[in-house]
Amino acid sequence: MRGKNNVFWGIMLVLGAVVLLVGRMGYLEGIGLGSILLNIALAAILIKGIFRRRFGTILFSLAFLVIINDELLHLEAITPWPVLGAALLGTIGLNLLFPGFKYGRRFVPRIGSGIHWRNGGTLNGNDSNGGVVSFDNVFGSTVKYISGAVSFVGIENVFGSMEVYFTDACLMDNNAGITVDLVFGEVVLYVPASWKVEAKTENIFGSTDMSGRGTGDGENVLCVGGSVVFGHLGIVYV
Repeated sequence: MRGKNNVFWGIMLVLGAVVLLVGRMGYLEGIGLGSILLNIALAAILIKGIFRRRFGTILFSLAFLVIINDELLHLEAITPWPVLGAALLGTIGLNLLFPGFKYGRRFVPRIGSGIHWRNGGTLNGNDSNGGVVSFDNVFGSTVKYISGAVSFVGIENVFGSMEVYFTDACLMDNNAGITVDLVFGEVVLYVPASWKVEAKTENIFGSTDMSGRGTGDGENVLCVGGSVVFGHLGIVYV
């Protein structure tokens, strides 16, 4: 997984370098360098959203591509709010129609080895038997509380704020995994200090940080993966 990510972003950076040189040579006259680089970044986010099966990431990256290129595409009539509204409604509708589509792969954490995946059945919303929980938030602010045994948590947050409390939860088989797909927003995870957290997120113009003091000796391990795009993921020991 890590190697594939390096290849993907390596290609995108090389493409950005080529565009930068071509622009300086005058072949892209009338198109700002900032606009070009933003288009590349949004295209990368779109591709990632497709591979990760995230409706919100796909639709909102498309919406912003339309917004920054509306004159070129002659779509000024639908920007910015109509296209953003369509992305919002489309995200909500598609998540309702296909709740299990985005979970084609099951998260399997391995202590000391980072983030691992294996092929498995799709995950449909909340599954109390398997300790599987999913949360989606678009253009809003929400607080979620998790109790009981948990094995996997899927979080998608687009242009919103989300707080998730694990203070009343326990890790199934002493291990659990979280995938966070965060675009233009903030997610804060509150975890017991007795847990050990391994965070290996992909940050694209975003950040991931941990605060507080963890006292875990590795008996209970929570692995956090996913991507943070123009946003912030906070992990707080409590």
